[in-house]
Order: sequence, then C-alpha cells, then structure tokens
Amino acid sequence: MIDESLLLDLKSIGMSEYEAKVYGILTALRVADAREIHEHTKIPRGRIYETLASLVQKGFVVSSGKSPAMYSPVDLTLIFERLKRESVSSLDQLYVRLKNLETESPEPLMQGYKLSTEWTRDNQIRMVLRRAKSEIIFLCNDKEFLKKYSIDIARAAKRVYVYLIMGKKELAEFAPVKCYMGGNDIESSFFRREMSEDSGLVIKLLLIADSRESISILEDNGILTGIFIFPDINARYLSKKFIQEIQPV
Repeated sequence: MIDESLLLDLKSIGMSEYEAKVYGILTALRVADAREIHEHTKIPRGRIYETLASLVQKGFVVSSGKSPAMYSPVDLTLIFERLKRESVSSLDQLYVRLKNLETESPEPLMQGYKLSTEWTRDNQIRMVLRRAKSEIIFLCNDKEFLKKYSIDIARAAKRVYVYLIMGKKELAEFAPVKCYMGGNDIESSFFRREMSEDSGLVIKLLLIADSRESISILEDNGILTGIFIFPDINARYLSKKFIQEIQPV
C-alpha cells in the first residue's frame, strides 16, 4: 500500500523510517489503534508507541487519549501550511501524493471519518471485527458482503456475541453464524429501498461494536462510501433496540 518512494519523501521532511511507515499507513487507514498499526507496518511492538508519541509531538498525528487510544492524522492542509512557513522545501508534490492516498480529508462529526476506498473500508471492517471485546451488531442485506466477511464474522463469534441481522430470509444460507431477522423498525429504517428513493441512498451494511463504534457502508447511485464513527454516541441506543427487536431465522 505504501511504496518506498513515498517513504523516502516522508523521510526527507525529517521523519524516521518507522515514523514514515506509521504516518503513511495511518493516512490511508484514517484511524487505528497501536496494535492495528503494528499489524499493518510490522514495526516491533516495543517501538510503535514510541513512534506514535514522536509523531504526536511533531504535530502529524493526534490521539484520542482513551483506552485503547485511537490515532488519526492531523488535517493535511494544516500540516503543510505549517511546514511551508518553516521553509521546508519541495513539499507540494508530497502534499498531492498524500492527498491522493487519503482521498479526502475527514469532516469530524462525533469523530467521524469518511472511508472512500475499498481497501480502507475492508481493512476498517475487519479491524473492528477483530478488536470487539463484548458484542457485535452486523446488519447486512447484501449477499456479496456476507460472503466477503463470512470468515471474519465466524472468527469474531468465537470470542464475542455476534448478532447477524438481515432483511431477507433467503440470505440465511450465506450466514456463517446464527442469524436474525429485524422487526418493523429495522425493516423500515435500514432495509427498505423505497425509503431512500428520492436520494438514491441505500444502506448496504451497518456494523456496531461494543456499543461505541460503528461503520456504515452506503451506496449512492452505484457508488459505495463508508463512514466510521468513534465514539458513536448513538451506538448504545441502537444496539439495545436491535437486540430487543430481532428474532432468530
């Protein structure tokens, strides 16, 4: 995902080898904890926190400060304006490359991040499934998504409670774990296409983990977009409502 020439350019503005790798992968992921950054960069665990602390100190990365701490890159425009003021040369080309890697700067809403690429969406969904500690709500009405994440869902179900909710009974044959049907509220809010005919917006997948973080995959006129929210202040309410309403297939 991060090529060697980009690492060289990051090192040219004063980053170490480890800092360049962490910052590059974090720019692509948008948000991750230290363990997930270690898994993607293969940097020794003992150096991850040291590297992240250095990037935070230098103003490239911010931390949620909670346990586990979540890290995300500072808005690229602010970073590069600061670097230009400090007379660091040859930044324009690097700025463009990092903006392309990021795809789009996040517009914070309850610490929300837009996941614009398929690689980023897939990795964030799998990371959320892996780091859940107590409960997963997984709403899906799409056969391809069920097949794509079936192995990850089955692995998660060995550690935590997984509520796999779908809108069509015929999708049950693709479910890797026990699955459920939603009630009227879930059906009308998440699974009925006609509810969003005016905008063309369709919810393909909703993942809520531990009543605190969520990923939504939306399709708008054939274009997929992901939204990651941490912390999601609505997650606890939605999780309780879903569990009260669902029935086993």
